[in-house]
Amino acid sequence: MSTTFAEVWAIAETVDGWLLPEQGRALFEAAQRVQPGTVAVEIGSHRGKSAVIIAMGLPDGVTLTAVDPFDDPRWGGGPESLSAFQANIERAGVTDRIELFRGLSAEASSTWSGAPVGFLWVDGAHDLESTLTDFDGWKPHMAPHSFIYVHDAFSAVGTTRAILQRFWFAKNVRYIGAARTCAKFEVGDFSLFQRLVAGIKLTRRLFFFARMVAIKISRRRGWHGLERFFMMVPNEPLI
Repeated sequence: MSTTFAEVWAIAETVDGWLLPEQGRALFEAAQRVQPGTVAVEIGSHRGKSAVIIAMGLPDGVTLTAVDPFDDPRWGGGPESLSAFQANIERAGVTDRIELFRGLSAEASSTWSGAPVGFLWVDGAHDLESTLTDFDGWKPHMAPHSFIYVHDAFSAVGTTRAILQRFWFAKNVRYIGAARTCAKFEVGDFSLFQRLVAGIKLTRRLFFFARMVAIKISRRRGWHGLERFFMMVPNEPLI
């Protein structure tokens, strides 16, 4: 019997990290669609929450390359991050499905000699330069009809700017939807009409982005009344 998302989430939700159930489901379903002969790559592994979900969803024979420096506090790392990651993927039983690249995204993409990438999960540093580096470094390695998912795409200003610069009305990458701040893109050759539709859908998502930023600013300034005004539900998550 195939593994269900409920079974996967029961394991993944115990791992420290920032991922909502609906985003976890999006990753799991994307991993299930990865084609034989390609691989999955994630940028930013932290303690393994998304790695567990993706690896448990991959078809037999397909692996995940997890890219993270682990010991750099700028990207949520620390002395214990690598050992926690290794313990979590071992507990989930997916150690043999994951190859670890301990370093930065630019280092991994510039030396990549593996199979074409069928699924790329971008959840590294959220500034403009780092996100552009992720996109530009890995895009040449993407397989036709592959997928790129980006976390914090509509809550981190740098990530949003990078998406607009590279994927807004792009010829070979189109926006196909979102699970809150997790943006989903497909790689391929698209007609002008498909690009226009995707561009309009992405533009509409900017209203959600503006609301997330407004909540963040209100929270930081202590404007709690204004913060509640922008929220759609109490204690709305910003991821």
